[in-house]
Amino acid sequence: MAVKVTRQPWGSAEGEAVWLFDLEAEGLRASVSNYGGVIQSLRVLGEGRDMDVVLGYDTLEEYRRSDTFFGAMIGPLADRVAGGTCTLDGRTARLPLNAGPDASHCGDRGFHCRAWSWREEADGLCLFADLDEAATGLPGVLSVRLRYRLIAPYTLRLEYAAECTRQTAVSLTNHSYFTLNGGRGDCRDHRLTLRTERFAETERESDPICTGRTLPVAGTPLDFREATRIGDAVDRRDFSEIARAGGVDHYFPVAGAGLREFALLRCEESGLSLRCRSDAPGLLVYTANGLEAERGKGGAIYGRNWGVCLETERFPNGVNLPDWRGGVLLEPGERFTSATEFEFCWE
Repeated sequence: MAVKVTRQPWGSAEGEAVWLFDLEAEGLRASVSNYGGVIQSLRVLGEGRDMDVVLGYDTLEEYRRSDTFFGAMIGPLADRVAGGTCTLDGRTARLPLNAGPDASHCGDRGFHCRAWSWREEADGLCLFADLDEAATGLPGVLSVRLRYRLIAPYTLRLEYAAECTRQTAVSLTNHSYFTLNGGRGDCRDHRLTLRTERFAETERESDPICTGRTLPVAGTPLDFREATRIGDAVDRRDFSEIARAGGVDHYFPVAGAGLREFALLRCEESGLSLRCRSDAPGLLVYTANGLEAERGKGGAIYGRNWGVCLETERFPNGVNLPDWRGGVLLEPGERFTSATEFEFCWE
């Protein structure tokens, strides 16, 4: 499929040039920056319509000041790491604490807050870097590649790859806040379907973190096996998992292997739907519980539940959980790979 790639300067960060790349093909126009791998906008086109379906900011400086992780590349370890510590290569690695007692998305050592090298490709964009312990806080040198590809009408594909020189841990994802009403209001009326039977249990009344156990979704507000209104789930404060997270902020293992469907998100108002496919072992669903009067693109004010994140990743805090540690460890000579596709459809 023919993909048009153009770029424009977007400022600088730590002395590195920052660009905003426009990738355009049938049905989609993605604006991606080499700063944090941010998907700054994702416009779904067709039938006389043009809708931006991700939350974000207009300027680079807003991304640099923000702690929302709008649209960013997340890693080396997505989600929370308990106490900001983990044992790798026989010693304790420490990450900055930025989520109560824990590190979330590796704090200011995360991939979301650095300018990446880049290369335009025939069907998209490749970002890459070789990062040492001073950059990541984890042992050795980590070589990371991330490709943004428009592979079919209305379909964006993200491809992750990583290699290391010493034992480390890797779980990469994208943190786009999807809004199928174009950011004109909250997503409480969006309907979500998940191809999963279980969710990851959390503990602690504040700053909840995964215990390592999984529980059946049946009979809980986290049962999305049938299309469920987002608002009906996030309002169930009588359910302790929802209450402590302030809404949905949970990991769902997805059975099977290889590229398979994880989620279907649909907005009846706009007639737009999003299918998420991945070869990851599961995804974290976050309903933007922490957004409050956040000024975004075009002066829009984003509030609670204004977006839905579908973060395909390894088990959160897996590096510290015996049953899940093997899924996030990366050894020298091994190669981490993963792919996720987002396909849109007008109905």
